[in-house]
Amino acid sequence: MVENKEIPVEKAEVIIERTRKLPPILEKVITAAAILIGIYEILFIFNFNYTLYDMFSRMGIKMGFLKTTFQTKQGEAFVMAMILLITYLLYPVKKDRKHLEKVQFYDYILAALGVVSAFYLFIVYPRYTEFADVYMRDVFFGILAIILVLEATRRVLGWVLPLVVTVFLVYGIYNINFDWIRFTQQLYFDEGIFGIPFFVMTIYVFAFVFFGAFLLKIGISDYITEFMITLFGKRPGGPAKAAVVASGLMGTVSGSSVANVLTTGTFTIPLMKKAGYPPEIAGAVEPVASTGGQLMPPIMGAAAFIMAEFLGVPYNKLIIAAVIPALVYYSGVYLFIDLETKRLGLKGMPTEQFAPLRYFIRKLYILLPIVVITVALVWGIAPHISAISSLGVAIWVAWISKDRIKGHEGLYVAVVLITILLMFTGKAISTPVAGVLVLLGLALIAMAYLTDLVEFNEKLYISLLFIFFIALVKYLEMNKEQILLLSGVMGIVFSMIVGYISKSEEGKEMYRATYESMIDAGRTSTSVMLAAASAGLIQGVLTMTGLITSLGYRLVDLTAGNLWLLLILTMVFSLILGMGVPTTANYIITSLVAAPAIYNAVSNIQPYNLNVPGYGTSIALLAAHFFVFYFGILADVTPPVALASYAGSALAGGEFWKTAMNAVKYALAGYIGPYIYFTHPEMFIITVQDWTVKTALTVVYDFGATLLVMYLLAIALTGWFGKHIRKELRALAGVVGLLSASLHPIPVAIGAATVLFLKFLGREL
Repeated sequence: MVENKEIPVEKAEVIIERTRKLPPILEKVITAAAILIGIYEILFIFNFNYTLYDMFSRMGIKMGFLKTTFQTKQGEAFVMAMILLITYLLYPVKKDRKHLEKVQFYDYILAALGVVSAFYLFIVYPRYTEFADVYMRDVFFGILAIILVLEATRRVLGWVLPLVVTVFLVYGIYNINFDWIRFTQQLYFDEGIFGIPFFVMTIYVFAFVFFGAFLLKIGISDYITEFMITLFGKRPGGPAKAAVVASGLMGTVSGSSVANVLTTGTFTIPLMKKAGYPPEIAGAVEPVASTGGQLMPPIMGAAAFIMAEFLGVPYNKLIIAAVIPALVYYSGVYLFIDLETKRLGLKGMPTEQFAPLRYFIRKLYILLPIVVITVALVWGIAPHISAISSLGVAIWVAWISKDRIKGHEGLYVAVVLITILLMFTGKAISTPVAGVLVLLGLALIAMAYLTDLVEFNEKLYISLLFIFFIALVKYLEMNKEQILLLSGVMGIVFSMIVGYISKSEEGKEMYRATYESMIDAGRTSTSVMLAAASAGLIQGVLTMTGLITSLGYRLVDLTAGNLWLLLILTMVFSLILGMGVPTTANYIITSLVAAPAIYNAVSNIQPYNLNVPGYGTSIALLAAHFFVFYFGILADVTPPVALASYAGSALAGGEFWKTAMNAVKYALAGYIGPYIYFTHPEMFIITVQDWTVKTALTVVYDFGATLLVMYLLAIALTGWFGKHIRKELRALAGVVGLLSASLHPIPVAIGAATVLFLKFLGREL
């Protein structure tokens, strides 16, 4: 594998939200809280308890206690209690040495109040749903919860988002004449903290955070990164291109571009510098690639799940809509990197610096969880079930990929593939499928006795547990979603059991990775959960005051109905807001404030006045939400703040402003693309009313023309096309590229002619 050296960790720490080093007893409290989030989510929010009850009932075992249930708001309140406990113990009020080294007495008080204010809702919510009465004691705990959520958000995410929320809260209470009963009812019981954004976080996003934590810990994300490095590393500019492709393949559910940079950048940035890239370029490529991960299906950022909820369009349809924009974004980044590499005259890195390609080809089955989650999502399986089911597959393939645990790798891969295929079969053949799986397990046991292909070790034990358990649930004729959920959750249990009894170092590592993944999922979810809760307060105020319906019209009036001015204003608003607000909260705010204005401006114009086929959502609304979604994400690489670019420059040891400007240049497809998609909504695919040869060719033309636009702009900004080209030719390519962004056939034809001109005649000028 590639060695990772010269990482400027000291610089990188500047942009990381530093947390306290806690004494062992408090670490155990944090660990317990983090694990409790996962347990509660799985048991009661994912309805695993009912699934278990159903399974045991089919076996003739009645376990009534498994039918215990809580309302959704109660589940959200439990999760928030744990989030506030973790935050106030882990994040100090100030980032100085005094507060980082010791938990202050008031932090204990705030942590306790956080738990109490959230659990109060847990206790009284059943009474509220029955009588809908709000008392003064409810007001006390409601306002206390709001204050504690805002302070927790400030500690984790900075002061900008809480300040924005506070402005809205002041406006809201003034607008309703200081009616604290109504204020509490709206922002504590009905919407606000526990509104749609936090609901989506607990129902859908946490499952993907859970999945992502496991991918990181059990080595699948490392495999993807190193595979891409090996695949592209020998080519000119290989490490940079590998960073782009790997980030595109991985996508992200963290909702944090900065976290992605600090995770993958510690590996890719030193390699880019070793390949000859200046620090300001190496530090720009990774932020652009990591930021784009939130745009890349099938696993997009947390904001995408909220968008699906806001629009009323299933997530499996939304990822189809995101395909072409994501391909354009990464193609644009790749084109820039390719020309930049040629301009710098960089060569490929020596072969001996990489693991053999055949090693990664042999381990290709490690990507099976991503295939499973993609298939499950496209088939319409609920997103959180898709994530959990893929988690089981991820754990299984991680175990069989361990080279120091003996066993024929190809045989085990075949067993995994057969089991997964049989798991997805329908109820009609459940009994024979169960029989086949039992025979498969028995065959493995026989081979362990009779051959050297299989041995009695961890690979066999984990495989038998999966095979026989799936055989059992198939025999019991449980439905597909139940089987997928059970296989994923039990995969965690199986890994813990096998890892605990394992005598090998790799087995112990898997045990630690499984255990630590559950903790990391709870701890790392604090930022997105708090961002969603705070942004939910804004949504609650907008609904409470009626501003949510009138603000869009006011913005249209402000821009005098000029669509382009409105789009530009929305872009600027999204980028400015994103300078201090996480992507998820940014999208929530802009989708509530700016997206309605864009919708109002075009809702009566064809094709925007049509609905997405099969749904009641108008194309105007879909296009508007995607527009603000893109620019909210790009704020992370846009100066003057550009947190992701700052992280990249810190890791690369480069100058921030040069790094940030390079990042803006490489991400140009992300800045221009939203205007193209908005004016050509057929590029979202799901917006097409009737697929014909003509519409298919139109979509293909739009995609190709957009790539041509990005190519022309890459030539103009890098100044390279086979050689350094003169300023006037760069200007020509830039102007023609911008004009071609209309996708009108005439400027596009001129753009194509310009490329040909530069190719055949430009070198002589």
